[in-house]
Amino acid sequence: MCWKTNLAKVLKECRYSAIEIHARTGISTTTISKMQNNEHESFLCSQFILLKLLLEKKHIDFLSTIFGKDYFQDVKAIEDDNNLNPMGTYFKETYHYEVFSKKKVVDATKLVSSRLDYILTKNHESIKIDEITKLEIATGKEIGFFCDMFFSDIKLNSDDEYEVLLQKQREINRGANSRRKAKDGKKYGG
Repeated sequence: MCWKTNLAKVLKECRYSAIEIHARTGISTTTISKMQNNEHESFLCSQFILLKLLLEKKHIDFLSTIFGKDYFQDVKAIEDDNNLNPMGTYFKETYHYEVFSKKKVVDATKLVSSRLDYILTKNHESIKIDEITKLEIATGKEIGFFCDMFFSDIKLNSDDEYEVLLQKQREINRGANSRRKAKDGKKYGG
């Protein structure tokens, strides 16, 4: 099974409605609907963390539920073949000398070089959960390490924020239903 199917199943079987998921996480109802219908193209790290928090899952368990236990089996840890002497350490710290090359990261993770450049230089918030997991494995970090390091500020909405978003979305839905009923009434001569 693919991750989209697993994610859809998790969201459909959880105790929360799409509106409640939106209100608690801030993930748009459109995105949640796409997730529930296997139409979501990428699973951002931030979305993964929010859903993990909402569903009260451990990082590694939720990752396995969504991707399966074999999804990351082809990712290889990068061998540390750079035993730096004091001069090498100085150049690494002072001039950002590469400890391992980007080519090694690309080879180990199978991430495209241009995507890696974008994530590391432009917008790390756009990183997908599978990409960050591949980087964790390739660099020998514990699964979830980079998520904790770079996304530690992500949290669920407070009860007050939840209520505001819930009411707002319910009003939007009522308005859409009213327009739909009015349109259907005209169709059938009502």
